[in-house]
Amino acid sequence: MPCTLRHRLERLLSLLAAAAALGLLPAPAAAQLPVQAVRPTLVGHGVDGAAIDLLQLRGRVVLLFFWSTECPVCMDKLAELRRNLDGWRDKDFVIVAVSQDRSAADLRDYLRVLERMTPPRPQMKIVWRRDPAHRDSFGELPAHSPTSIILDKTGVVAKVHRGRVPPEAWDEIAELVLN
Repeated sequence: MPCTLRHRLERLLSLLAAAAALGLLPAPAAAQLPVQAVRPTLVGHGVDGAAIDLLQLRGRVVLLFFWSTECPVCMDKLAELRRNLDGWRDKDFVIVAVSQDRSAADLRDYLRVLERMTPPRPQMKIVWRRDPAHRDSFGELPAHSPTSIILDKTGVVAKVHRGRVPPEAWDEIAELVLN
């Protein structure tokens, strides 16, 4: 029986899937996001000088939001995140907003404007990823589109969203916080 192109492609995909499952293929740099049952690391200082370590946030649901002031979608989502935090006051939930700005000055300028316009939100920690003291296990992430990673209370990755944070992410967070 002749081997059709479709049959060959299906066989190739099966072999690639098996190799990936066995860890024989490296993930592309942009796809090296944490997967289920992985506890990522992030250690450094917030822009307010306070130490931040994901280990210290265990017991809380954490939304890691990677963003940049050069990303219009990110800026739009940051405002939404701040508004949504009001409903999560006194809950086991925190947002760690990780700025991927190239320059600390860009981040500082944004924060100066933000301080004049909105009250501080203790449940939102802002971190500059290029700070020399910053260390994390996330690899390369797109700088001009947001990446959101939801961690459960044990620090395990529950969900990853690239691009806009979809409305159902808040349902996922609620389920983790309330259970």
